Amino acid sequence: MNEDWIKVENFIDRDMAQLLYGYVLLAHRRLSIMKQMNYKTSLFGWFEDPQALGDYSKYGDLIFDTLLLGKREQLEEITKLKLTPQYTYHRLYTKGTELKKHKDRESCEISLTLCLGYDADYKWPIWFKHKNGEEVSVEMDVGDMVIYKGHEIEHWREPFQGEHHAQVFLHYNEQGGRFDSLYDGRPVLGFPPKDGDGFEGLY
Repeated sequence: MNEDWIKVENFIDRDMAQLLYGYVLLAHRRLSIMKQMNYKTSLFGWFEDPQALGDYSKYGDLIFDTLLLGKREQLEEITKLKLTPQYTYHRLYTKGTELKKHKDRESCEISLTLCLGYDADYKWPIWFKHKNGEEVSVEMDVGDMVIYKGHEIEHWREPFQGEHHAQVFLHYNEQGGRFDSLYDGRPVLGFPPKDGDGFEGLY
């Protein structure tokens, strides 16, 4: 993968995206009610991710980890790399959320952000800072994705102006590379993070 980022339109079709968007909305609603009932578990996600505090997020959901595995060969064709699946992370952004400039950790050597759905009247762009210093924004419609070098390329989003916007992140490492591992240190896909309930370094 020579480019800093690659955009692919219709990476998943709209029917699939709509299904997954509805899934995320329902999961958000479930966790909101669980929180009201004082459930003390992070297995269904959390609202405490410091990167998007107050927004629903979840690591390693089984349906999205299945997508991680199922899309690997297609992504290998796009990137011209052999990829090892690491983990997924999905989030339902809400009004005013701002994703600060950051780089990802080592388990995010090759990252993908996929737009599942939104209720805004505009396409909320993601920004990248190239190694040459140039800053560029990339818009995604429902089903579109951008693949990028998450641990190398600084990326961010300006404050969101709609009510809801769902994204899922698929993370891989290059096989045989210096960051190569399997499933982000978990015994199998669909498992919670190996460090338990901690949030630091998950995103």
